[in-house]
Amino acid sequence: MTDTYDLTLVLASYLVAVIASFAAIYFSIRARKTNAGVKSFTYAAGAFCLGAGIWSMHFVGMSAYHTNFDMTFNFTWTAFSLVAVLIASALGLWVITLEKVTILQLAVSAFIMGMGVFTMHYSGMIAMQMSPGIIYNIPLVILSGVIAVVASFAALVICRNIEHVPVRYSLRARLSAALVMGVAVCGMHYTGMSAVTFLVDAMCSADNTLRGNWMGIPTAIAASAFLILLVYIGFEDYRAIERAKRKKAAEEEAVMKFAFLDAGSGLPNRASLDKHLELLLKGSNGQSAKPFDLFYIELSDYRNLLQTHGDAIAQKYATEFARNIKQCIPEGTYLARYNTNGFVAVMPDTGLATLEESAKMLSDQLIRSSGGKLANLPVRFGLGYSHFPQSGTLARLLVRQAQVIKLRQQPKRTSGAKPSLV
Repeated sequence: MTDTYDLTLVLASYLVAVIASFAAIYFSIRARKTNAGVKSFTYAAGAFCLGAGIWSMHFVGMSAYHTNFDMTFNFTWTAFSLVAVLIASALGLWVITLEKVTILQLAVSAFIMGMGVFTMHYSGMIAMQMSPGIIYNIPLVILSGVIAVVASFAALVICRNIEHVPVRYSLRARLSAALVMGVAVCGMHYTGMSAVTFLVDAMCSADNTLRGNWMGIPTAIAASAFLILLVYIGFEDYRAIERAKRKKAAEEEAVMKFAFLDAGSGLPNRASLDKHLELLLKGSNGQSAKPFDLFYIELSDYRNLLQTHGDAIAQKYATEFARNIKQCIPEGTYLARYNTNGFVAVMPDTGLATLEESAKMLSDQLIRSSGGKLANLPVRFGLGYSHFPQSGTLARLLVRQAQVIKLRQQPKRTSGAKPSLV
């Protein structure tokens, strides 16, 4: 008897197996991460996708097998093959939903799943009710079972380790597992078919109620359903990946904000200032560093306020002072909170000859803009300054030079009062 295969349908049978496996893996892994109310449903969905997919693949594969007789199937045995593979799929996939699993549990699950595929295939063959009966090559029958179990084990191992794969690779990992499970199903099926010998003049039973052509309808419907499900799964995975990316970006931004921003004032902190000065001193585009002025402004009463009024008032005092400084410095000036009571302003060079005068002007502006009070408390501060490169060429040296207070300012008591130089 001459037997041939339609390669298009062979490929279609493999795709059905892969799609079904992919859906099953997705739902089984998802079941482990969901609460009890949803867990049962997602797990059952995974088992159904795998079992129904394997069953559908079998009949697509049988449709690909061209022989000299019309294939028909006994309803009872066909239904049994479906029930067998659904139960085996449910038992086999249960291991994926467990929080912890041993190699022995994986091996047992793979054996159950593999034997489920094996049972489905050969009960599906029995459903043909051939006369004279089918002759089997026993070594190939055994090999088909081994292929099903080994490949199922490999697929389950991949599934258990998907959660350790970075999010951006999780879709690839699931697809890899589905491809392996597709090999398990198809490898077992076509190895099992190679073990079959139909005798000359063999015919299916006339009592069979399921015709081969009719069997193509449910398999086509099942394959279409899996394709639709796959689109949904892909969309959900894409959304999960995007959510993970946004969450990671937000976490990184929060870390950066915590590392380089002062929580109280919202200004860059000391670490951020050091980085900014480092960049200024390096220059840009291969050019030498440009001159700049550095002003250190120190709140004189901050520590006393902290002790007498508490942290909340002291922070409010410093925050209002920072806002006041921003209003008084030129646009583009880099302002940072250097320590609890000190602020540093870095601005383009105004010329060393006018640096002292610039400090006096800034001091007067700070007093005028605050009205002499911050958080309803008198404002007192000191101001120092340095210049690059005249005062130094190192960031630490420039800051230390500026911390030498040269001007102290407090609210004017009379209209004629002027800032005093130290």
